[in-house]
Amino acid sequence: MRRLLLVVALCALGVPGGAHAQRPPSRPDRAAQVPAAGPGIVRGSVQSAGTGAPVAAASVAVRRSADSVLVTGALTSADGAFRLRGLPAGRYDVQVSALGYRTAVRRVQVTAAAPDVQLGTVRLAVSAVALEGVTVTGQRRQVVLTPDRNTFAVKDMPATQGGTAIDVLRNVPGVDVDIDNVVSLRGNSNVVIQIDGRPSPMKGSQLGDFLAQLPANTVEKVAVVPNPSAKYEPEGIAGIVDIVMKKQTDFGTSGGISAGGGTTGQLTGSGNVGYQRGPLSLYGSYGFMRDRRVRTESLFRQNLYLDPLTFLDETTSRTDWPRSHTLTSNAAYKLGAGDELGADLLFSTRSGSRESSILYRDLNATQSLTDLRNQLTSGDHGESSFEGAVSHKHAFAGEQHSLSTELRADISSESGTNRFTRDSMALSGSPLGSPQRENERSGERPRVLSLKTDYSRPLGAHARLEAGYKGTSSGFRTTLNTDVFSYVTNAFAPDTTRTNAFSYRQFVHAGYALLHLERGRLALEPGLRLEHTSTRFGTSTQSDDFHGGYDSFFPSALIAFTRDETHEVTLSYSKRIRRPDDVDLLDPTIHYQDPLNLSRGNPDLKPEYIHALELGLQRSDSRSTLQLTPFFRRTVNAVRRIRTIDDLGVATTTFANVSTSDAYGTDLEVAMRQGRVTGFAGASAFRQVSDAANLGAGLSAQTYGWTGRANLTVHATPLVDVQTLLSYRSPITQEQGRSSARTMVNLAMRQKLPGDRASLTLRVADVLNTNTEGFTTIDPRFTQQSDRRQHARGVFLGVNYMFGKPPKEHRPDTLDLPEPAGGG
Repeated sequence: MRRLLLVVALCALGVPGGAHAQRPPSRPDRAAQVPAAGPGIVRGSVQSAGTGAPVAAASVAVRRSADSVLVTGALTSADGAFRLRGLPAGRYDVQVSALGYRTAVRRVQVTAAAPDVQLGTVRLAVSAVALEGVTVTGQRRQVVLTPDRNTFAVKDMPATQGGTAIDVLRNVPGVDVDIDNVVSLRGNSNVVIQIDGRPSPMKGSQLGDFLAQLPANTVEKVAVVPNPSAKYEPEGIAGIVDIVMKKQTDFGTSGGISAGGGTTGQLTGSGNVGYQRGPLSLYGSYGFMRDRRVRTESLFRQNLYLDPLTFLDETTSRTDWPRSHTLTSNAAYKLGAGDELGADLLFSTRSGSRESSILYRDLNATQSLTDLRNQLTSGDHGESSFEGAVSHKHAFAGEQHSLSTELRADISSESGTNRFTRDSMALSGSPLGSPQRENERSGERPRVLSLKTDYSRPLGAHARLEAGYKGTSSGFRTTLNTDVFSYVTNAFAPDTTRTNAFSYRQFVHAGYALLHLERGRLALEPGLRLEHTSTRFGTSTQSDDFHGGYDSFFPSALIAFTRDETHEVTLSYSKRIRRPDDVDLLDPTIHYQDPLNLSRGNPDLKPEYIHALELGLQRSDSRSTLQLTPFFRRTVNAVRRIRTIDDLGVATTTFANVSTSDAYGTDLEVAMRQGRVTGFAGASAFRQVSDAANLGAGLSAQTYGWTGRANLTVHATPLVDVQTLLSYRSPITQEQGRSSARTMVNLAMRQKLPGDRASLTLRVADVLNTNTEGFTTIDPRFTQQSDRRQHARGVFLGVNYMFGKPPKEHRPDTLDLPEPAGGG
């Protein structure tokens, strides 16, 4: 057992963890990654600074000071003592860490004259809150809960194997994904989705399509940060969901491949390879996905504004055939003891086709058929995304004294064509006359360029200052062109009323400062972020552009108290913003879903501001972690979707600011490990009260809702794992109506093959065939019941193979908690 723990400690402290990148067979490395054995010895002991008690099983790692290469390591004994042998003459950094304590680093010198170094007693301060991120090691550790964020590993989620990033998010407690792939947290869809700690430049449906076509096998873990500090970008009313891609490497060459398919027509494949030698680390991965997705919808509307009463009965059938290719790469090079250059790349292409059919049935007051119409749609689309960054990190002499700079560019594009054919039909179903035909072409090109720098330095033994700057230039341009077929000229001609170009530019300059104060078991973290934002946007159909600018300040504060090694209490506050910077929110051009359902943006939208207060209570032991988080949020100028209907029966959806929206409730998260059973569960109960009197009578809403999720894994044998996922969202009252409940159940079994190099996963998605979503709209002019079903039920088989390291050297799973890179 001690040998196993030692391997874990060395892996955690020596090399970044990776789910597929594996270490090659042990052999002498010609690049001298570890020095040859020498006569040097470093010895000492580790104690708790608070109690003076010895700290057993603390990790002690020795690195060369010149290039940070790991030389050797050990675990402390029951009395906290350690002794490391075989060190050549030279200067070394001795890193001591233990779960629940802050890491300590001591520099030592081994010489031929004094080879035996007495380090003495290293006293570790209790970590009041894991604000810097910690490395937690443990066999089959799927989830780590900390006061400021919860992190969930994907490797041990068989229920996601062969799926997409959407399937991963649906496994995470507190996170909900609807049938349109819109992500929400605690019932609020104003969430910032980050990729590797950086906000995605994609918004709305484009982001949802990207996540729905990103293979789950390329994702390493997901971090949920509900109440970020002033260091991070303040976007996201409900917080941050960070999707961390696989990109870690071990010494030598290593990697893995996977493939899968399902009864829905889904086909996936991915591969990754990593290389590390001396100061150079390289990693690359590729993922492919192809699928067939069927969706049906129904709508029944009562037209109360007409006398006598009439009804609309509408049914839709839609099939999509998406395809995607995703490439990621990462490179890092250590220039010396304190400098590192890095580069990251993510490139994705997504394409596909779609066919749909909508049948409209007009009914009179007795619900007898009076009119019949049909719309057939066929279309294709293509999208691409490029995200690239170069960075430099410099570590000064001394612990936690660093400077980092990053330049990033995000470029995306989207284009598509839809072909519509509309028939008026006799009540018997036969066509009447020639159909109406039109083609619609649309495009969107988002751009983001950012430069940020972050600085950190200690202020004495119990304080640390962090400060930084970030400048961001972002924008997008959308185009819409509609051509209508004329039977007179027998050709398509432009419809100038439905042709438009919309452009948006935004500049944000931000600076922040954060002060960390620790004294014994108490930690304080006040912070402040100042921002200036300027915007400019307009359309080709309007002569004047919209100009805007505003200054914002975003304070944050955190108080944390660690009663003992198992109990922790935190109280945090932050102010956040949601900028109306999405084309769907701002573009006033009318977009036709069909002749009776239109949508348009609102260029007069104001930014949302939210004040969030949270109390965190956490208890941890060797087998479980329990986390209870009561919260309160007040949103000013909350953006809401509003639906209206005119006298012709045409429904228009737009957006508007409501005065305020208050939400309060409690999150409960549990992670456990008991024998062969591991898992996590979470529930969030909340009440939301919105004041929409500024928009008119009857739009304010009061609601109560809750969501629950449980993920249970049974290690039936050393080679067989069985997992089940259950998620539920209760009905929720919203402005203008009420959404229905939603339930999802997934099952999976993973069979590891002898040698532990390969595994087979069998997954059954949507076992109960309950992936449906309904909404009831209540308005003085109409009531409407809409139901949508994503036919996701299917059986999927996947295979995974790893190479680059003998199975006997496989280390236990590790989970490194990421810190979102939104600073500056």
